[in-house]
Amino acid sequence: MSDSKLPRFTRLDKFDPHRKDFVCQHEADANPPITAEAEALFQQALALVSYEKWSEDRNYAKAAQLYEQAMKLGHWKAQFNLAGLYLQGLGIEQDPEKAIELTEDLMRKGVPAAWDNMGTMYMGGIGSLKQDATVAYAFWQKAADMGSMASQTYIGKKLIGVYNDPPSFWANRTISRKMLECAFAQGYGPAAYELGADLNGNDPNLGEDYSRALKVLHEGVRFGSQESAGYLSSSFRRGDKPVQGGPDTSRADRYHVLANALYHNPDLRFPNLDKVLPLPPAPLPQWDMSEPKTLIDAAKAVVPAASSLPQAPAPTPQRTSQLEESAERGVLAAHTRVAQGIAREAELPTPQVRCSGSARCLVTGIWQARVPESHALAVSFNQWHRQSYVMEGQPFPDPREQHLDIDPAQVIWTWWNQANHLGFARIPQVSLGSPPVAG
Repeated sequence: MSDSKLPRFTRLDKFDPHRKDFVCQHEADANPPITAEAEALFQQALALVSYEKWSEDRNYAKAAQLYEQAMKLGHWKAQFNLAGLYLQGLGIEQDPEKAIELTEDLMRKGVPAAWDNMGTMYMGGIGSLKQDATVAYAFWQKAADMGSMASQTYIGKKLIGVYNDPPSFWANRTISRKMLECAFAQGYGPAAYELGADLNGNDPNLGEDYSRALKVLHEGVRFGSQESAGYLSSSFRRGDKPVQGGPDTSRADRYHVLANALYHNPDLRFPNLDKVLPLPPAPLPQWDMSEPKTLIDAAKAVVPAASSLPQAPAPTPQRTSQLEESAERGVLAAHTRVAQGIAREAELPTPQVRCSGSARCLVTGIWQARVPESHALAVSFNQWHRQSYVMEGQPFPDPREQHLDIDPAQVIWTWWNQANHLGFARIPQVSLGSPPVAG
């Protein structure tokens, strides 16, 4: 490739499907910081084009204006989305070259997703770029090494086979598994699906494990993977592996509801999936099947109600994924407002209840996880959706099961309440809101 200064002509190593090693990087660590002011504009734009709106009600023109304002304040995600609008001609005149220019600028800023996107543009022959699969794979390889979840998943999937006969067939299961595990550790739904499907077997020589396959696919549903939800719906309905113990239509029905919701809104995340759909042998809480919205909303993340957030004195550079404690008021403050419909607001209980991740859960409900800001994985880990529904007396989720190098004792969990209500005969029922706390 040319050694021109333009990022699209960056001299890259040729794609090597037989590489011997891969070092996992997380893209959140590479992305530029975002100011609160820029994030506010970005969220306004997202609200205008939310999947919660009918397509004819989405205002792409206004969103493009807001994305541009946020971009000028350094918001890389806004710039990325604006490039997408130029590429599709949504709300603004279609201009593939402008999309390429915006992507190149993000590449200069070190955004892994931009390097992944440039690979996709080469594969599609967008604008002035000549279609070239060899160049595309070189960019995707570079992006994967930088931490791009999408590139790690795409290449990981391509190398997953057991039959190697280049150039038609590639197989490098060791690197494939490392890439998929890396993207999975970043909370990427498509990676969870590919990894879970690959784990679904009983050949230890291939690293297959029915039990872990089920857990990974379940995590994929948390991460917003429609494919994972559909896979488990079918498996539980028929009793197919990785399900053990035969068919379970009740669980199948719930996964189907969530898969359908993700089909209509891919932005959804279900971190509190265990509130409505815990894995066996845990019993299912009762749920009225005529109210699918209750199931969907109960599985979503909760965020602080706007009225409960502390007022920041002035915008300062922050990562949009971070959740920090306010030293002045001692409350959990979300420094990002999530896109419309993908989370629900709630009041954080006072006084606050916190617990170490190495201890047993003190009380049933939704718990928010965070590690100290000094931790090497703080940027990747401290996200608004890093929540879990945990029953009293049960252990908190272990980050190491998601291939995150975080000791459970380093995680502090904060209680949101939000436990399921107890109905007749004190049987848990899927519910929204928080039951009264006994004095």
